[in-house]
Amino acid sequence: MTRVDLAVALSRRSKILLSLPVLLPALLVIAWYLFTRHVPWKVPEQHQPPQTWRQPRTDGLELRSLGISGFELTDGTTTVLMDPTPTRPDPTALITGPIDPDLALGEKVCPRADVILINHSHYDHLLDAAVIAARTGALVVGSQNTVNFALSRGVAREKTRVVHAGDQLTIGAFTIDVRGSRHTDILVSQPMSGLISPTAGALWFWNYALDETLTYRLSAAGTTVWFHPTSTYEPGELDGLPAKTLIVGVTGEKQTRPKIDGLLSESKATRVLPTHYDNFFQPWERGLALMPGLNLDATRQLFLDANPKLEWGVLDLGESIALPPDAE
Repeated sequence: MTRVDLAVALSRRSKILLSLPVLLPALLVIAWYLFTRHVPWKVPEQHQPPQTWRQPRTDGLELRSLGISGFELTDGTTTVLMDPTPTRPDPTALITGPIDPDLALGEKVCPRADVILINHSHYDHLLDAAVIAARTGALVVGSQNTVNFALSRGVAREKTRVVHAGDQLTIGAFTIDVRGSRHTDILVSQPMSGLISPTAGALWFWNYALDETLTYRLSAAGTTVWFHPTSTYEPGELDGLPAKTLIVGVTGEKQTRPKIDGLLSESKATRVLPTHYDNFFQPWERGLALMPGLNLDATRQLFLDANPKLEWGVLDLGESIALPPDAE
């Protein structure tokens, strides 16, 4: 190689190195938009709830999907919301500023509530909870960060309750048992953890900080439901509190046969509804889409391998089903 060739090669390498600070962020943004893009998905036949779930409720409870890991559960008198988050900021909104709930959408999707249960305080579980509570007068139940967030948005202190694993509360006909769980590791343990101040102002998505992760077992009208929207599981989490219906997270930590065996053995569940399967990086109005990379078929098969008689059903956004008393 001549001196001229060497100089040219060094010049090219220098240009490449100098361009890296610009290219890398651009590549990351492109990757972000590709990962979060909306790919419409309709619930296929093998994932459709059994027809018996779609019969009109005459007793027991009614369950309605609110998207992400959110559900409404009611006995016709008392309404419980679990992780109600109809507001789903799109990829641009998430990376360009603080995020706020859509009040009109929240009122449309969640018109009533007596109590709001929060699994953990990341934005995709908590964002709408305070404004729904302020409008409906609902009690906000969850970790200290969950309550601090509600207080920062004007919810009265007497309309909040900090709970921990082992607690129990009664709301109307509902008995609610609280257990602890663990958030899925995302590069690190306890991702985006920290403190939410009771005087917090505008929050970017990472300011919705994680402290405790909680699961809830609900019982009313002879019907029992486990709300376990995380994909994690440790032996003993559900032990001693059986429930015929198990709502379980399927995005994040990989599902394994030992984990599923433990979940089903401890919960005694014979009816399973997966949750946290839809792409929450796209607005509610765009309809259902699967989280990128999720193999829901494989997850279903693992549950059915563990119990071939298990009932399995995936709910569309806003879809309601009837949960009869456990004895039926």
